[in-house]
Amino acid sequence: MSIGRSLTISIAQTYITIGLQLLSFVIIARLLTPEEIGLYSVAIAVIGIAQILRDFGIGSYLIQERELTDERIRTAFTITMIVSTTLFVVVLGAAEPAAWFYDDERLTGILRLLSINFLLIPFNSTTMSLLKREMRFGLLALFGILASVVGTGSAIGFALAGAGYNALVYSSIISTVTLVLAGAVYRGSEFVLRPTLAEWRRVTGFGSQVALTNVLGHIAGNMNDLVVGKALGFTAVGILSRAQGVMNLFHRDMMGAIRSVAYPAFADSSRRNADMEDIHNRSITAVTAIAWPFYGFFALYPLESLRFLFGPQWDDAAPLVPIFCAAGAVAVVWSLGMNMITAMGKVKLATLSELIIQPLRIVILVLVALAFDEIMPFAIALLGIYCLQLINVYTFKHFVCPTRWKTLAVGLIYSAILTVLSLSPGYIIYRLFLSTGRGIDAVVGIPILVFCLALSWLVAIRLIGHPTVHDELVPARLKRILLFPWRPDNGIR
Repeated sequence: MSIGRSLTISIAQTYITIGLQLLSFVIIARLLTPEEIGLYSVAIAVIGIAQILRDFGIGSYLIQERELTDERIRTAFTITMIVSTTLFVVVLGAAEPAAWFYDDERLTGILRLLSINFLLIPFNSTTMSLLKREMRFGLLALFGILASVVGTGSAIGFALAGAGYNALVYSSIISTVTLVLAGAVYRGSEFVLRPTLAEWRRVTGFGSQVALTNVLGHIAGNMNDLVVGKALGFTAVGILSRAQGVMNLFHRDMMGAIRSVAYPAFADSSRRNADMEDIHNRSITAVTAIAWPFYGFFALYPLESLRFLFGPQWDDAAPLVPIFCAAGAVAVVWSLGMNMITAMGKVKLATLSELIIQPLRIVILVLVALAFDEIMPFAIALLGIYCLQLINVYTFKHFVCPTRWKTLAVGLIYSAILTVLSLSPGYIIYRLFLSTGRGIDAVVGIPILVFCLALSWLVAIRLIGHPTVHDELVPARLKRILLFPWRPDNGIR
């Protein structure tokens, strides 16, 4: 499958998933309190460390391995089983100490329920990694959408039934069961995974370094929830998580879809000795063309957006949203760097990079928690850390693939101009009508502003001749949209 088609399928799946998540957020944010959502966020942050260890870098190994054999696949599955079972026992034992630390017994039950996922995921994770390696994103999209539909439906159903924060817990388990069953149906038709440890040295040699990198990234990434939950309580975590969740709609969800295609594509390009720097710069130029207008929109209309999506009980999160959006705009510039380094087999370099930036991130956020009794400093600190990460990633990337700064800068300038032109018409309408108290509220105003952004973006990207419009990585169907009005001589068939 081509990179363009893979990207189309992956992004289409992400749009559907995000749509389902937004539907879930809109309903659940009105049924659960900030404290309940904060409680679940802390539980996910705590158990997430074990989730990263559970993979042990096996997924990345399977994708980048140049000489993948049946014995190595079976070894990867066996190691995943051993690690996951061990972590299941560890989480069960750690549930009560975690509840004691946060002084809330509810965490005990949540963590024990979520630990069930560790017994389920190994039967599916190897299959998913192999599908990514083969770039079979159509099948992956089908599995992902199925799990999202079932998970979203169960979360809403349990919330409406009065399950409270447990609605989110139950939906997590049900989503995992759905993925496992889907993977089992597929796997039964192609191969059977039989345990073996014959190739354990080769598998763990790569996987352990990736696991260390991922664990550091997860701890640092969830330090807001972990520290704020202890210092300021679960309500503050809920407010902070909801504001950061706006950023994560792109930073985590959309970029997750892009990275899921980029990593195997980078690995394949590296095996073919392609021009990796050219591919990286074109990718960043294309991603910023979408990401920067997205972040700019939420930064301009934080209060209206939160009220439209989640209701007025989340108004306290509005001042944080522009800061997180600025952080997301910086992050997108370095977001594919580590993927490329790892895909090229330089996992030690990627690990060293993470060993430098992530402990620094943890220290900064802990110091912020000790020095301040409000949540705004955490958002500002994250913005500063992402700026440091930009320097860190490009410094280490230079050792593998020297950056062509002029080419990168030209692409970013195009995206910056596109962002300004896309946001300006809507902002003028906002200043004239929405911010003057003339009776247009968020429910009506946000759809109008989104329509203005979409239309302005389509016009502006063609007007300025953004490089992405003619990039061969962009699927032909998307080019037809970007190059409207369609003409027979525009080169798109």
